[in-house]
Amino acid sequence: MLERLKEIPPKIWLFASGFLILILLIIFLLWEPGSTGKEFGFDGGDSPGFTVTQNENGEWIINPEIMATSRELYKDGQWLSYDEILKYAANGELDLVSSLWELRRKCPADYTPEQCNEIVKAFILEQYPGADGERLVGLFRKYLSYEMVLREFEQPRGKSQEEIYEIIKKKRREIFSDQDAKLIFGLEEAEKEFQYGYDQFLSEVKNLPGDKKLARYEEYRKGVYGNYYNTINKREPKFNKYETELYFKEADLNKLSAAEKDPQVRAIREKYFGKDGADRIEKVLKEIDAEKKKEEQTAQEEQNWLKSHPTARPEEKEKALNEIRVKILGQEEAEAYGRRKALEEDQKRLQGK
Repeated sequence: MLERLKEIPPKIWLFASGFLILILLIIFLLWEPGSTGKEFGFDGGDSPGFTVTQNENGEWIINPEIMATSRELYKDGQWLSYDEILKYAANGELDLVSSLWELRRKCPADYTPEQCNEIVKAFILEQYPGADGERLVGLFRKYLSYEMVLREFEQPRGKSQEEIYEIIKKKRREIFSDQDAKLIFGLEEAEKEFQYGYDQFLSEVKNLPGDKKLARYEEYRKGVYGNYYNTINKREPKFNKYETELYFKEADLNKLSAAEKDPQVRAIREKYFGKDGADRIEKVLKEIDAEKKKEEQTAQEEQNWLKSHPTARPEEKEKALNEIRVKILGQEEAEAYGRRKALEEDQKRLQGK
């Protein structure tokens, strides 16, 4: 199943599911001040017939104009099935909210948010007929209600960001069942829980050896992310994992001599980047270190010259310092160094130092 998903082009992923589109639309509306936040869809006041409605028998009536536009906007096939939507939304494989901006770019620039709602609704009803589409449309209505609640929500004073977020989570569950709220907001809420609990976690492990800190860190992430852990772990860049391991082992490594520390750091680099990657990192670090030493030498020679020529004229001073910089750094780096020094001096003057 996952292999088939991987074959889907990235832009199709963004429109692969009804849930995806539902999520995006509500946030889309949040970013559109002109939206009325009334009943689901466009009321037809400015665009007669540009609506999706139900007759007395509960049958959906979709205007041909909307259906044609819907097919044009979402014409790339290979859609996920309803069950796949549930599965991959539940484990984070479908990052529903992050696709918002792509959806906004898809809707024609001259369409109102309400018209875009109707386009999406038509797509859902055609692509997911029957009970599946009914449930998606029902969720869509709830999203509009949730959007109205957020518009009216006034951030309480004297509350921390964590407390405010807890209030928002409760408001979500006043509209959605807990199951639906987790399906839609679960990954976001897990990320917030991780963020708010991270300082407490660091406090709990601060006295542990590096290896145990790292092991506890993974336990902490698994506990917080739950179903999303594998997805989060798979998406995390190797460099982030490398920096995390170095961070937790830093105190232990700093207690070692260079002869003991360097092989251990090298082993960590090879663990994430392989031998060639570790070689490249070390090459860059050596270049940075060499550049730092040259700049330190430049600063020292500048100070020596200034002490030896306290009455030098400004133009004489500028010429001498530039010659020192070019001699040590080379012409291009000397110019960059000079600009940086000038900026630092300007900042000191602005700060009154």
